Amino acid sequence: MLTREEATAILLEERLALTAYIVTIVRSFHIAEDIFQDTCVKSLLRDELFESREHLLKWSRVLCRNRAIDVIRSRDGKYNGLSEEALSSLSADWPDNQDEGLTDTRGALMFCLEELTANNRRILQLRYFEGRSGIHVAEILGRKPATVYQALARIYSLLERCIQTRLAVSGESEYE
Repeated sequence: MLTREEATAILLEERLALTAYIVTIVRSFHIAEDIFQDTCVKSLLRDELFESREHLLKWSRVLCRNRAIDVIRSRDGKYNGLSEEALSSLSADWPDNQDEGLTDTRGALMFCLEELTANNRRILQLRYFEGRSGIHVAEILGRKPATVYQALARIYSLLERCIQTRLAVSGESEYE
């Protein structure tokens, strides 16, 4: 049986994976983040303890999926996303244990994102976390679309080099 502290630690460790799963349903990082936080709270308030990591993660995915569909239905009046069959397949195929190399890569990415300038992080936030088009990002920032696309290409390059360097330092680089 997992203690509440262990369950919390596992959910926080799997935050990115669970949030990505939710984003596939709701297509909004902000809503996905809210649903993830709600899932964390519900797991802490649950009377029964979880038997294992796998039990916790499967329970969390089902709760996240159901909550995401509820949010869409309350907002739009109906759910027009992935079919029930596709959602079930996605949930069933979602890995219970993340690959250790993926954890290292994720850690390197988090470090490298923090190393970006505030301006570069803002561009990434608008483009990927808020799902805006490059043209819309340019409008928000008061820049030409070509400038935003060039900045994104530069950011990709910076992140790639930074991640490769971080992984090489830790001896985990798959790019060598």
